[in-house]
Amino acid sequence: MTRRERLERKLEKRLEWADKAEARSASLSKQSHDMLSVIPFAQPILVGHHSEKRDRNYRDRAWNKMGKAVEQGKLAAHHASAADGIERALDKSIFSDDSDAVEALEARIKEREAERARMVLVNKLWRKKDAAGLAELGINLESLNKRLAEAGAWFGKQPHMPYELSNLGGRITADKKRLEAVKSRQRRSAEAEAAPGGVLIKAHGDYAQVTFAEKPDREVLDSLRAADFHWSDGSWFGTASKLPEFVKALAIPEEASDGEKRNG
Repeated sequence: MTRRERLERKLEKRLEWADKAEARSASLSKQSHDMLSVIPFAQPILVGHHSEKRDRNYRDRAWNKMGKAVEQGKLAAHHASAADGIERALDKSIFSDDSDAVEALEARIKEREAERARMVLVNKLWRKKDAAGLAELGINLESLNKRLAEAGAWFGKQPHMPYELSNLGGRITADKKRLEAVKSRQRRSAEAEAAPGGVLIKAHGDYAQVTFAEKPDREVLDSLRAADFHWSDGSWFGTASKLPEFVKALAIPEEASDGEKRNG
């Protein structure tokens, strides 16, 4: 299951919990209102009357239901807020195990590079007081100067400040590094799919890298964790000498394993 699929399941659960809590809140609120509606308006508790205890208990039950209704309403709002956060993450995020992660990252890099080039051009045209050039970009020089003057001495030095370009450049660099990591991860996954048993084991000096074509059984994962292997970017990394023997055996075809046993 990919990270996006896991988040989609969490979103479904949060929305389901929000709906159920909201329904419980509405039900409890109605019960409370129905109970209180039978009490005549402004009817006080008759202190000392034989009905006093029963009346107090009745009103307490009604108000307790209203209190629970408020609690359920807050719980519904909490789940709805969490669902909204998950939904925004699904809309804006590019996950490394998305099937279109490479294409999405390349598109975002291209978009951000175009944005940076436009910012540099706007600064250049503004310094030259090129009203016609700015107008082609949909910017009015007079309005821009007015906005910069209102922004103050620091923020009005130029349309796009150095920190804006620096921050955007940092995001572009981060996306480029991530793009290479995603491509590397996809290459390893493809190699694992073609490897015997769907398991790719690579040695790097004293260290080993294990990649599975499909998520292995819990027993396999537990054994890797017990051997101090850690998960990173689609593979398991750890000391080669600690690699569990039965994990190594997964990468050996059954017929080869039988042959080795016979030869042994």
